[in-house]
Amino acid sequence: MKTISRKGFLTVIIAIASASAFGQAYLEDPKYGADVETRKECAEKTSMYQEYYRQNNFKDAYAPWQVVFNICPMQSLNIYIRGSKVLKYKIEETADPNRKKILIDSLMLMHDRRIEHFNKKGNVLGTKAQDLYTLAPERYEEAFKIAEEAVNITQNQTEISVLFTYMTLTRVMYENKKIEADKVIELYSTISDFADVQVAKKPEDNVKQAKDGIDAIFTQMGVAKCENIVAIFTPKFNANPNDVNLSKKIKALMGSSKECSKEPLFLKANLVVYKAEPSSDLAYDIAHLYIDAKQPKDAELYYNEAINSESDVNKRANYFYELASLTFTELKNPTQAKAMANKALEENPNLGRVYKLIGDMYASERNCGNDDFEKKAVFWAAVDKYAKAKQVEPELEESMNSLISTYSQYFPTKEDIFFHDLKVGDTFSIGCWINERTVVRERK
Repeated sequence: MKTISRKGFLTVIIAIASASAFGQAYLEDPKYGADVETRKECAEKTSMYQEYYRQNNFKDAYAPWQVVFNICPMQSLNIYIRGSKVLKYKIEETADPNRKKILIDSLMLMHDRRIEHFNKKGNVLGTKAQDLYTLAPERYEEAFKIAEEAVNITQNQTEISVLFTYMTLTRVMYENKKIEADKVIELYSTISDFADVQVAKKPEDNVKQAKDGIDAIFTQMGVAKCENIVAIFTPKFNANPNDVNLSKKIKALMGSSKECSKEPLFLKANLVVYKAEPSSDLAYDIAHLYIDAKQPKDAELYYNEAINSESDVNKRANYFYELASLTFTELKNPTQAKAMANKALEENPNLGRVYKLIGDMYASERNCGNDDFEKKAVFWAAVDKYAKAKQVEPELEESMNSLISTYSQYFPTKEDIFFHDLKVGDTFSIGCWINERTVVRERK
């Protein structure tokens, strides 16, 4: 004959007393059961399992909780919140594999019943997938399908822990040859996007760590090779060349790799996104992609797009500077290059590298002047710019001094200066595109 401990007896007495505290209203409430007797039993067993639960006595809470779950599943959300702990205790306590499977199935049923009576399907399915994979990892395929359904419902509102589990299950599915590399890449793209939303919403360390974990799982899988992404997404892009969401996925997947960023597909995807959502930053990125593709005229176009849509003076100054460099080195247009450099200085007069660029442009000119003397005079102007560069940006002093020393050796000699009826310290005008006034100096 089964005996009840004194503590257990007191618990039952307290539970019965608590049941009477429900009053009579519950006898008319259908959520407590189909009839009066069922409702009385529901109230009594609820009080009993709750008392055991408060004592962390999950073992004895199980039997009355099970009755409540079966006869009045609509009575309270606590049936499912507390029932999860009770069932997990029973599962961990059980050594019999058959019994363990039955209890795990009961936990899965409990999640389904919670959805049926209290909605929140996406969130509950996420928890269900986590529980199933944690307690029965051999049922990974079933857990993966549940997680997939959960994320399809909750989208970018999916909890970060569920997204981490979904990525983990994706890896397990791939390792067991249940899905192919293209599916992995597609899923990671979605999971990563949703995880970014969660990090932005909750920038706590644990959320960031989970996002890092998602990225690490994908990286370790070895499917993110550039050739894989190109092979998988090129046909998709060609079939839907104006699909902005597809192009965003391609951009996100390929953008982290310098190797991938040189692929034509990456440039095409960026152009689609830019057309739909133009921005200064993206125009600037596209300009760089065109430089890598050896298409300087197209790069020039997107530098101008970036400049025209940017309000930040420091960014505009940098864009003008880079455009000046491109115009000089690739487009071979020194007049336009100098104009762009001067615009950079209008935005930010303290950019020493812009003065250096102008100095380099002057120093490279070999045909500005009618004779050898005038052609050497360009080095005066170049040195002027190097001196200005170190003045506005002192950290450039060492490198500018080196350039000044180098190009001062090409100054006209004292004899050359005298022959041209000039003396050291005179003002001298340089023509051609340089169009600068400088000071006469002799070679030392």
